Amino acid sequence: MSVLEAKNPSSLKIKLDLGMVEGKTKVRSKTFSNLKHNASAQDVYDVAESLMALQEHDVLETIKIDNTTLN
Repeated sequence: MSVLEAKNPSSLKIKLDLGMVEGKTKVRSKTFSNLKHNASAQDVYDVAESLMALQEHDVLETIKIDNTTLN
């Protein structure tokens, strides 16, 4: 039996550095849902860069999360 894949919308997660609190780096993440599943990594990164230009905090990490349902 072969497995069928159904591509679902992806999401973009950006982790922000809020600075040091009690000796530990405080991190906040923002997630943007419903990206097209076939959006290229470069396009997603470019959008993330544009969004983060509006933030006051530094970006620690940019993550594209792909979602696939297996049947």
